[in-house]
Amino acid sequence: METIRQLEALWTYSLRCARAPASVPACDSFWTVAAIVAVAAIALVALYIIRQMARNILAVRAERMRVAERARVADEDTMAQYKADIDKLFAVSPEEDVKQRIRQALDERKIGDQWVRPGGSHKREDTD
Repeated sequence: METIRQLEALWTYSLRCARAPASVPACDSFWTVAAIVAVAAIALVALYIIRQMARNILAVRAERMRVAERARVADEDTMAQYKADIDKLFAVSPEEDVKQRIRQALDERKIGDQWVRPGGSHKREDTD
């Protein structure tokens, strides 16, 4: 019951101060609270508008980046035209002796990569 009486008293005070001029000293607290509430409401609306604008700006920026990325990469038909045929790269015919080819390549490499100890004598055949 007490709360209802306080609300009725506040309502009566608010109506009396709203009808009276703003210069009445008894209504200073009412006008101060009203100004704070108005500023808070305007700030919330402004924050909502700015947030929506920022979201739209970021969406436009992301879309521009997607368009630029799509423009940088060729379309599907062009990519299919220049696709590498990897099946041919790794195909080894069964007639070829792969083991023999690997041994031959290693032997050739050993002959070409003989290491000479620093300071050691290495005789060349082409010297006279």
